[in-house]
Amino acid sequence: DANDGSPGTEFDGGDVGAANRIWEPRVALRWRLGRRNEFEVGYLFARTSGSRVLGDTIRFADTAFARGMEVHSKLKSDQASLTYRYAFYAADRSQIGLAVGLGALFFDVALRNADTALVPISASANVVGPTGSLGLFERWQVGDRWDTESDARALHGQIDRITATVYEAGAAARYFVSPHAGFELGYGLTWIKVDVDHRPNTRGFAGLLQYSLQNLRLGAVLTH
Repeated sequence: DANDGSPGTEFDGGDVGAANRIWEPRVALRWRLGRRNEFEVGYLFARTSGSRVLGDTIRFADTAFARGMEVHSKLKSDQASLTYRYAFYAADRSQIGLAVGLGALFFDVALRNADTALVPISASANVVGPTGSLGLFERWQVGDRWDTESDARALHGQIDRITATVYEAGAAARYFVSPHAGFELGYGLTWIKVDVDHRPNTRGFAGLLQYSLQNLRLGAVLTH
């Protein structure tokens, strides 16, 4: 939305040429405290860009990008996460328990006209939104080299001028080539709706962010 409260245009990444599929890194570190307690910190990079001739006029922040204009876009929606898991059922080869997630969404979007021969037109907005979720997880060891896990979490809440709804789910299978090294094939889904109200002085980011992010990953696993 504009600083004076005028609503912006709803658009998605494809409307401004941003790629829907990208390769990006993901890192995570787990620390187990006995058989029942576990902490995990992670960071997922999600950045894309592209160009497109607009099919409709887009009003973004205090700038209007006219229909027929070619625009260049940069979108960032990185996610930092901290997850605590407590296994209320913990056996030698399986766990079932509660998962609590906290995190931050680093959202940044910038648009500009792609034709450098014209008068520059650009606009950008960014917001760091807190996220959280609550749900269940399960983990199974299949044989001596394989283990699998899955989790599903959700939460709705409001902090200051930010109202957020979050759904998260994931699954992974790991194959260990040695006691301390292996490979992981995993899938993750995040659906986020963040509604940011206007500040009293009307300055700063305000508007609605709603998107889903899916990741299919193949990575290395190291244990100690």
